[in-house]
Amino acid sequence: MAREEPGHEPDYRFSLANERTLLAWMQTAFGLLALGLPLAGGVHGVRLPPWHHEIGLGAIALSVMIVPAAYRNWRRAQLAMRLGLRLPRDPLPVILASGVGVLLAITLVSVVTR
Repeated sequence: MAREEPGHEPDYRFSLANERTLLAWMQTAFGLLALGLPLAGGVHGVRLPPWHHEIGLGAIALSVMIVPAAYRNWRRAQLAMRLGLRLPRDPLPVILASGVGVLLAITLVSVVTR
């Protein structure tokens, strides 16, 4: 038996939009993981320039940070809609922008110092 959620059932369009946002964040996390795995583990037969291992590990770490934060934000937004409260602020854009900025800086430094 499903547990009873507090509040009232929100308009399904808002619930679906909230779910699409969660899925978009998951897609972003998978993309970062797909970038990070070959860089961190190396590509067989390909010699990568310095810092690529660290860039790959950074992309994987960013992916790991996004997944629980996205789920937490989805739950908080769903609960706020059910209770008729304001939607909570989402920290994910700041996390992603900061993380990608750091990865970009490392990439640029590795290209310039090569």
